Amino acid sequence: MTKTIIFGAALLSAISVQAQTFTLKGTLAKNTLAVNSYIYLRYEQQGKTVLDSCRLQQQAYHFQGTADYPKEATLFLKVSGKDAEYYRQTRLLKPYERNFYLDAANMTARADGELRETTITGGAAEADRQAIEAELSAIYQRGEKAYGAKREAAYKNKDSVAIAEVTRLSYKNDAEREAAKLRFMQEHPHTGMMLKLLNEYTRTKIDPTVIGPLYEGMLPSLKASPEGVAYGQRLAKAREIAPGMPAPAVALKDRQDNLITLASLKGKVVLLDFWGSWCYPCRMSHPHLREAYARYKDAGFEILGVSNERGDAAKWKESWTKAMDADQMTWLNVLNTAASTDKDKGVLDAYDVKAFPTKILIDREGRIVVKLVGNSESSREALDTALERLLGKGK
Repeated sequence: MTKTIIFGAALLSAISVQAQTFTLKGTLAKNTLAVNSYIYLRYEQQGKTVLDSCRLQQQAYHFQGTADYPKEATLFLKVSGKDAEYYRQTRLLKPYERNFYLDAANMTARADGELRETTITGGAAEADRQAIEAELSAIYQRGEKAYGAKREAAYKNKDSVAIAEVTRLSYKNDAEREAAKLRFMQEHPHTGMMLKLLNEYTRTKIDPTVIGPLYEGMLPSLKASPEGVAYGQRLAKAREIAPGMPAPAVALKDRQDNLITLASLKGKVVLLDFWGSWCYPCRMSHPHLREAYARYKDAGFEILGVSNERGDAAKWKESWTKAMDADQMTWLNVLNTAASTDKDKGVLDAYDVKAFPTKILIDREGRIVVKLVGNSESSREALDTALERLLGKGK
């Protein structure tokens, strides 16, 4: 085995290394596209890349090293630039790569064909990965069997009613898979996959009451990792904008360049709508908002749309106002000064907006009631329920 290359890794004590050693012994029957006789192992620890290589000898290889905490890793072969470009462009599964979970264990890898076909055993985190992926795949396949053909026909015939129906079924399938992830985390609180699953499950929003206990109970090594610390910071921000907390300030200009502030709307029930002219799901949510605005405006309801544009900043205002007029948005609207991709800046950062549309409902006292992401049927129903609770039945 060649010398492991660790870019900037800190020195570990002998006791620590002993406690966190892993071995990976494997066999590989075919390395069709490889340009040399080596196999490579790559992963990250403490924010640094670790790269190791091993010469294949009679189809066998052996890696040994340290893993401070469970982490995704990749076994791969070096291939020609032409082959690499082919698989990049076609997005086909690469026969010369195998992703898996690496942790401090004695692991065995076996491939009777190409590297992608490798079966890996011996690691708890990898066993968890295989289990949850099998469950998620089964849910997805059930959905495809139920409405896959209907979806193809709907789009082929440009049938808007049928498209709406298969979209609803798709959202339902997505929700079932997300529920499976949450259930798995709750049933396996010490899984080495916890951070990956948390990031996937909370990609667009975090409910601290649900996620907090999972984060606090995860493996200490995961929690102390750079990735774990970063997630903890995001969780802390989510707690700051949880239901019942004061809504962060918003101060942006409308189409006439008048400064509009959230503070000036205190005393009303306000819906912050983070959207963009380029965002199809955002635009599709506006008919429902028009209905809600007409019903509740006289009862003290206001919508404050925050447009988040992208591309050439000189064209933002034109794109925004054109979409606003086309969608008959008669409520307050302001233009964000940061691009939609700059989610770590300004109001997007303050409200932890990770996807569009995101809607934040705020009560008369300026406190957050609920955060809704996407334009699913369940999101619309949740908004209607909250508005009726706060404002009655309206008109």
